[in-house]
Amino acid sequence: MSCLSRSNPSTNRREFVKFAGLAASSVVLTELTGCSREADPTSQTSPGIGPLKSKRVAISSPHKVEILNELYEDMKREAHRPENQLEVVVVDGAGDAVKQLSDIEAFMAQNYDGIFFIALPSEGLERLVANARAKGIFMFNHGASPITGATQNVVLDQPFSGAQIGKFAAQWINEKYGGRTEVGILGNSSDPWLAIRTQGMKDGLREHAPGAKIVGEVHGHSIELGATGAANLLQAHPGIRVLLAHADDPGFGCFTAATEAGRRDPNQFLVASCDGTRLVMDKVAEGGIYQATWSYLFPFSATAWMRDMIRCLRGQNVAPTRTQVGRLVTKENVEEIRSMTRDPLAPNVQKYYDDPTVMRYSHELLKTPRT
Repeated sequence: MSCLSRSNPSTNRREFVKFAGLAASSVVLTELTGCSREADPTSQTSPGIGPLKSKRVAISSPHKVEILNELYEDMKREAHRPENQLEVVVVDGAGDAVKQLSDIEAFMAQNYDGIFFIALPSEGLERLVANARAKGIFMFNHGASPITGATQNVVLDQPFSGAQIGKFAAQWINEKYGGRTEVGILGNSSDPWLAIRTQGMKDGLREHAPGAKIVGEVHGHSIELGATGAANLLQAHPGIRVLLAHADDPGFGCFTAATEAGRRDPNQFLVASCDGTRLVMDKVAEGGIYQATWSYLFPFSATAWMRDMIRCLRGQNVAPTRTQVGRLVTKENVEEIRSMTRDPLAPNVQKYYDDPTVMRYSHELLKTPRT
């Protein structure tokens, strides 16, 4: 398996796709990261006793989207439990990558004990992570792409989840249109691994409905960009009967544009996406044209992310990599997924933190992708 690192700058797009397709894994490096380099980074011992009132952690957010709002609220619920009492500060980067790097630098200057971040991969971010780790600050990444040197990288099973949405759309096309209709794609070209998720959707579609034709693809990461992009696609290609989006925010924009264009019959039109936000699951439950999303079960990921930070703050060790998997959500099982994710702290759902179809920890170290 090739390593996407500074030592292999010539890695091309095909090699990167192959790399990302291996369940978002990476090579095993000889040096282990984690809370302590001397200890086993996969130790998942219970947190120590006593609140963390003297500790501060920050969340550097790239922009405001529904899935992140939900993620941070679930993180705060875990942080604010009586046995933790951990201070959490969230700062929004407002879609400005330079501002986000400045925000992280400010947290470091203010001696925060830990920093959570969701950011685009860059050499500037790698440098900040290295400098923060040298100061003893725990750096936790939940971006679409991993970052070299992070205390922990949380990644999504991008190719698999995208392919499942593509497969669902293909099965619908086979049933409703005999396997042949036009499809529009809302992708993401700014992050390499979100591009992989988008490619997964297209691959799943082509494998299971080879007669379907993708007639247009536009970039969009927000509801507004999704709505504008989908409206343009529908105007340019009125024969489109399926809109697939890499994330729920642009997916909701697709839903808005399609309904405004009079596409309201779920037997004739389909919208599907990835994320599993509560907003979109509500739409899926209605039984309209928004017919599927892929839930990464983020309430569990948010809680596990905060629990792992708390372990570090208490001098314990965590695995350097966690992969979040998830579930396909349709009208048939949406209530089950809602019930499962409603309260990630409930006693009856604690088993999911050890379920490999929900999340899995790994010894493997991930590195910033090079395309």
